[in-house]
Amino acid sequence: MHGRLKVRTTAEQQEIKAKERAKKLAVYKAAMDRIFCKRKSGELDDEILKITGQVLTENPDISTLWNIRKETILKIKDTMPDLVDNYVSKELLLTEQCIRVNPKSYNSWFHRNWVLDKGSKVDFQAELALCDKCLELDERNFHCWDYRRIIVQMSKTPLESELQFSTEKITTNFSNYSSWHYRSELLPRIYPSSNSETLLDDQRLAEECNLIQNAIFTDPNDQSAWFYQRWLLFSKKEGSTTENSSFLSVLNNELESCQQLRDLEPNNKWVILQVCELLRRINSVENEKEILQLVSQLTKVDPLRRGYYAYFGSKIAEENQRKTIPES
Repeated sequence: MHGRLKVRTTAEQQEIKAKERAKKLAVYKAAMDRIFCKRKSGELDDEILKITGQVLTENPDISTLWNIRKETILKIKDTMPDLVDNYVSKELLLTEQCIRVNPKSYNSWFHRNWVLDKGSKVDFQAELALCDKCLELDERNFHCWDYRRIIVQMSKTPLESELQFSTEKITTNFSNYSSWHYRSELLPRIYPSSNSETLLDDQRLAEECNLIQNAIFTDPNDQSAWFYQRWLLFSKKEGSTTENSSFLSVLNNELESCQQLRDLEPNNKWVILQVCELLRRINSVENEKEILQLVSQLTKVDPLRRGYYAYFGSKIAEENQRKTIPES
């Protein structure tokens, strides 16, 4: 009818898409043929950089093309060293474009890292700003986190500022597992413990415990903070805690907080697990009965992992039996 838009049928739409794909494939094959022809003849020049760049901005994960660009940049560095910085800037721009296409493109991040060493200067603040932007889009982009560590090391960025960065990320979202992990790498280097019982000095340990409590009371079902707490409290060898140690006081304080949370969340498996482990570390023998009761509860609230809980309970009983057998 007149005045009405024609609606294409499904068959027509599929035909149009097929033609578009065929056209793109033809362009792609022509570009790849040209690239490999030039590479074979040793023509590593501006044209090969242009063509590989065009393909990579459509698909950043073609490793061979990044390798060809590396060969070209190295040739330029040998033959025209004065122009290297200009080419490095172009490579950084290209990798940024490719990261926008695929923020988790391993090849793009790797090439960006590689090319940084080829120039005479690096704008580290710009690199950190790029990481900030990418982590705002995806806070668990581990390629970006790895790249950030490299930039921090190269730029000699103070670890304290990175710790503050992780704090900001965590307080924005307690479920940011990557930030918790990054924190676990930074803290022992900034605030190392002077004794064999803990990873951190007493003041920092207390601050971290408060941060964790805020996280687990906000969302008891989120595992990120629980894993971090286990790292913080239980990374040292078992059996090193003495009866009058300050660390024993920390464990008791954490147990009290977890018991309070357990009153609010009686069937939360993460809470129960942590109470079990705290009781075990404080005094496994004296607390064995309560631990095994909690283990029995875990098999009911989390039946899919009942095999693990049964193993955990038997391990506690065996350990305590060895501890109570008098030495001959």
